[in-house]
Amino acid sequence: MHPLMNLSCPNRTSMLPFPGTPILYYGDEIGMGDNIYLGDRNGVRTPMQWTGDRNAGFSRAVPAKLFSPPVMDPVWGYEAINVEAQQSDPSSLLSWMRNMIALRKLFRVFGRGSLKFLHPANRKVLAYVREDGDERVLCVANLSRFPQPAQLDLSEYAGLIPVEMLGYVEFPKIEKTPYPVTLNQYGFLWLELQGALEPEEEPEPPANAGLRLQHAADWKTVLSGGARERMEQEWLPAFLPKQRWFGGKSRQITATAIRDWGPMGDHALALVDITYAEGDKDTYFLPLAISIGALGDSIFKGHATAVLAAVATPEGSGYLHDAAFDDEAAREFLTLIGNTGELAMQRGTVRGMPGANFAELRGNEVPEPRRGSAEQSNTSILFGSRLILKLFRRQQFGPNPDTEIGRYLTEHTGFRAIPPFAGSLEYQSAATNESSTLAMLQGLVPNEGDGWEWTLEDLQRYFEQTSVLTLPEEHFPRASVSLTELSEHPESNWTRDHVGTYLDAAALLGRRTAEMHLALGRPTQDPAFSPEPMTEADLAALRANLAEHANMAFDALRQNLSHLPADVEEMSGLVLSRRRQVAERLGRVGDTSPSRLRTRVHGDYHLGQVLRTRGDFVILDFEGEPARSLNERREKQSPIKDVAGMLRSFSYAAYSGLMRVLVRRPGDADRLEPWARLWEQSVCSAFLRAYRLTMKAAGGGMVPAEAEVFEQLLEIYVLDKALYELAYELNNRPAWVRIPLAGILALPLR
Repeated sequence: MHPLMNLSCPNRTSMLPFPGTPILYYGDEIGMGDNIYLGDRNGVRTPMQWTGDRNAGFSRAVPAKLFSPPVMDPVWGYEAINVEAQQSDPSSLLSWMRNMIALRKLFRVFGRGSLKFLHPANRKVLAYVREDGDERVLCVANLSRFPQPAQLDLSEYAGLIPVEMLGYVEFPKIEKTPYPVTLNQYGFLWLELQGALEPEEEPEPPANAGLRLQHAADWKTVLSGGARERMEQEWLPAFLPKQRWFGGKSRQITATAIRDWGPMGDHALALVDITYAEGDKDTYFLPLAISIGALGDSIFKGHATAVLAAVATPEGSGYLHDAAFDDEAAREFLTLIGNTGELAMQRGTVRGMPGANFAELRGNEVPEPRRGSAEQSNTSILFGSRLILKLFRRQQFGPNPDTEIGRYLTEHTGFRAIPPFAGSLEYQSAATNESSTLAMLQGLVPNEGDGWEWTLEDLQRYFEQTSVLTLPEEHFPRASVSLTELSEHPESNWTRDHVGTYLDAAALLGRRTAEMHLALGRPTQDPAFSPEPMTEADLAALRANLAEHANMAFDALRQNLSHLPADVEEMSGLVLSRRRQVAERLGRVGDTSPSRLRTRVHGDYHLGQVLRTRGDFVILDFEGEPARSLNERREKQSPIKDVAGMLRSFSYAAYSGLMRVLVRRPGDADRLEPWARLWEQSVCSAFLRAYRLTMKAAGGGMVPAEAEVFEQLLEIYVLDKALYELAYELNNRPAWVRIPLAGILALPLR
């Protein structure tokens, strides 16, 4: 028999995770007080405070006839505290209690798990761990009315990642050292400990030790002497798959070869060719450094995966490693760009090319370099709060779209909603005269995070507010909707009251998107940016591409149908039944469009490609879709492709936010899903309305002015994007496949 827990104590959250069954005293779920002036136990036997009406809604009798009068205290009385008022308030104690009980019911560990108390030095902080099988939850509560810090001994859980269970926010990984927490007055944390219990092991020195050099910058020995064979056959094949920026992890490396190299001060720049068992070769940019003594040890301990080999020199032992982690190398990059420097390679030349406003952006002193944390296909080095240097690891010969568009917008247009271009580092082959971009320098823009995370935070607030509300039937979003038609009518005051200020943010992003397209589509003598008419040959190629994408997506859906979650089987069947309609719809692209201008576009436009600044947005990363070739990424296309990409990103955000909520409240799916669609449709409408109004005011015919023609073209690009997402999710995240399926079904195919 499990003990019953009384939750009427001041700090409920310290007891709610205890073993046993929680109970609530009558009215305790709304914070209802007692009438202390009634004798004996009658103080807790007063009428329940249902509403702020007569007798607290408990009885319609004459108040004087009640056996016990309701609590009429101005602070605790029924006019101030009642169920009716708290049901409509998502931040009320009643809403909080419902959420906590629902969360507790999701985890068996709370009812059945073991209880182990921790003993922080601060006795005002209560901390304990509940465990049941693979479920582990750390509970920490501040019993004081003042904020309190604490150090927790969690060494036996080293390697696990605490995840806050209300907002699903990841905390720093647990190490062997004491884990610091800080709690507000009467604050609490429930942290699910996720991951595998693996001991933190010290990195082992590379097995390829023994490289001896004449001095610490003896690059001739490393890259063109006897060590080169070991570099190509042993070190690089072992080193590359460990790098976050390496895009060939799923392919088998059969050979690596140093294509070209040259010294840069005490460092070296290298281009490495990689051959795979199947598919085309790749070329990667790899700056190299050798660190000796304490500096080498710090590189090895902090960035062991960046080390290629151990070396020995007359100055001492050290490591050959990626120079992206060497501060002096970072400063040399900056100097090379700023001074229009030139480096002789074995088979080519590296040149620094400063932007027009390089000096202004750099300032008088070079700030200390630091590494960016969000590494993907590139590596970022930040210089204080002024500059950011992006190293392009995978190399393709030809103009890099990110550098090309960044320079053009900064120096030849008035568009300022981008990080200002400050310079680049270019490599030119002596044999072919081809060039590629090794690095790009930009001004660092202060921001509040990328648009994706900022949007999910806003959605968390939105779902918290709507989770206790029922969506009125007259405001129910339509299952199939024309976004263009929807955008022609401003959102109602009711919708604006619930969706909130994100509607204004979406409209602002729509204006900035239109301004970007107007800047990229302005008349110019530069052939790389001059708008071009879309010819019949272009339209034929577009139709062929759209048909190919659709066939791949539908074939993948049919092949994976039996492996999909049961709750999306019906949606999948409906989508497959529309295959012919989709093919006919995509085949009509361009049939009625009198406006067929092609311009440079962003190419991979979504919420993750914008930064939220103070009251505005900044657009970045003009590289295009990474999997496509350089020529494809530089192609001129309809600007509506970018618009479709952002609309689909809003859809992904709405359902990603919903999925986060349903992790804690799975029973609310049917009630909250219409709220997600309402948010999606109203936000897309606000974005699209602002975009079209801005484009219409500017004129120029870049996009069709006629609503019907614009809508037809937009639907085609949205459909193509949703089909691309469907194929991606089937291959990578089957649990997310309902998002693109819902997007396809929401389009009115005519």
